[in-house]
Amino acid sequence: MPRLVFAQGEQKRYLTAVKKAMNAQIEILALNCGVHPRTIQDWQREKYRISQEAVTSLQKISGIPSPRILEILPDYWSTRKAGQLGARRRFERYGNPGTADGRRRGGLTSREKMKHLGLPTGFKFRRAFAKPEPSPLLAEFLGIMLGDGGVGPYQITITLNAITDAAYADFVVDVIVRMFGLIPSQKIRGNACNIVVSSIELVEFLCQKGLVPGNKVAHQVTLPLWILEHPDCVIAGLRGLMDTDGSIYRGSHLTAGTKYDYACLCFRNYSKPLLDAVHHIMINLGYHPTMGHNRVYLYRQNEIKRYFNEIGTHNPKHFKRYETIVGSPNNGPIE
Repeated sequence: MPRLVFAQGEQKRYLTAVKKAMNAQIEILALNCGVHPRTIQDWQREKYRISQEAVTSLQKISGIPSPRILEILPDYWSTRKAGQLGARRRFERYGNPGTADGRRRGGLTSREKMKHLGLPTGFKFRRAFAKPEPSPLLAEFLGIMLGDGGVGPYQITITLNAITDAAYADFVVDVIVRMFGLIPSQKIRGNACNIVVSSIELVEFLCQKGLVPGNKVAHQVTLPLWILEHPDCVIAGLRGLMDTDGSIYRGSHLTAGTKYDYACLCFRNYSKPLLDAVHHIMINLGYHPTMGHNRVYLYRQNEIKRYFNEIGTHNPKHFKRYETIVGSPNNGPIE
């Protein structure tokens, strides 16, 4: 079964927290995970990596979310590596093991034998997942995907800043787990945090709900019609877009020779239909946005304050940035 990779010490802290929250002995945790108590002890000592199935079970019974997952190791990951080394040595010693047709027939024969013996064949099967009905949470997730997400043939990816969006990445992972029952992997590369879910069926489901695979700019994507038809979903979708492709920055102006700072809310995207949708949504909600090159701006300070009060944000960096700007001693109103 797949194994989860956490940061050093996180696996031990997680199991300790679960045990404390449930007020349970190791034997109880082992029973819920379907393993021997000694396995729980080995996991807690971080001698071995905990299984994905066990973490899913412990999350359900304890209510404690798992630590940030750095990587998901597939089934038999260690034996696969050893097999590759052995195959290379065999090839060096004996050369090509046979013709393409012979290898195919041999592979089919081996597969049938393994199936007869009940052994794993190595073939990948589609991952089952929950298929949520249209809702504000699903609308917000589609907004996130239209902002910082990507849809491939076999997986979805959301790329965030590993430093400034660290807390928001935890929120996104939690949304995926809650909605679909799937645990994504998180891979940190430089300043980028890639949240990845590999599932052909999930890709198909999200495309049915309005996402488009491939290059979003080339396809000139926009919000699906079902989101625009429901007020609660419109607000949630806008929040998802702003939390990913939106920003808060400091502007300044001179009044009577005095320099004043002010906050500006900006949405940036290279899809014209999506920019138009955000612009129209804001107007319909009573705001006064302005359009720029690949951007939608909101300058009025009372409306930016209203945005955070009514629509809100799940990305802490946006609100923290806003509080920093409006708390400036040189802050002045822009109406």
